[in-house]
Amino acid sequence: MIAYVAKDLTTGSCLESHEEVQLPAYSTIKVLLAAAFWRAVERGELSEAEPYAFRPSSSVGGGGVLRGFRHAAELALSDYAHLMLAVSDNDATNVVARFVGFDRVNELAAELGLRQTAMRRLMMDADAAAAGRENHTSAADLAALLEELATGEALGPAVAGPVLASLERQEHLDGIARYLPASASYSGKCGDDLPVGRYAHDCALIREGERRVVMAIMTDGAGGFEAVSRAGAALYAALGQA
Repeated sequence: MIAYVAKDLTTGSCLESHEEVQLPAYSTIKVLLAAAFWRAVERGELSEAEPYAFRPSSSVGGGGVLRGFRHAAELALSDYAHLMLAVSDNDATNVVARFVGFDRVNELAAELGLRQTAMRRLMMDADAAAAGRENHTSAADLAALLEELATGEALGPAVAGPVLASLERQEHLDGIARYLPASASYSGKCGDDLPVGRYAHDCALIREGERRVVMAIMTDGAGGFEAVSRAGAALYAALGQA
């Protein structure tokens, strides 16, 4: 199954299928977590400059760069938030999540009307996943979140600005970005269950000239990131012809 929402924010044209199906979010939940972090900073509940010392012995593994550190390193919370998005660092994500807390993340999801989205566990927490505490979302929710970051009023520039700035520096470009026109810019976040290979997701804001497109693609056993890439290119082209 391929679930998707592709919306041209300039024309209002929208293509969607299975958009309300709730699926495990994997690393796409990091976009909402980042928004919740910057919302807490905006409200004075957290300081973006607060230092936190990461110790390599605490690494949970998976994606990222902190797991390769040989010595303890002190970074500001905002730097962990950036690593969480730009290189999908799981250790950085867990640092941010512990400061933000699941309640803030899920309250923001409810405020934005993201009905299929919830964060219930840290990254790489196999025990929580086995107990049924999974992070979930849908293509409709991911697309709505990206549209809010791009154009909405609920998340102002103090929140949307730094989130999109980190997404613009995304280093994992195996999904929607792969077959886009060279003139298009991608700001997004993918997620998957590798090495299992059942799920592959991506969500993004795509800019090309004056055109802005929000896209979210989630797959369940449908061919991995190659399927995401091809679906993204087809949807982007179809919107251009609408």
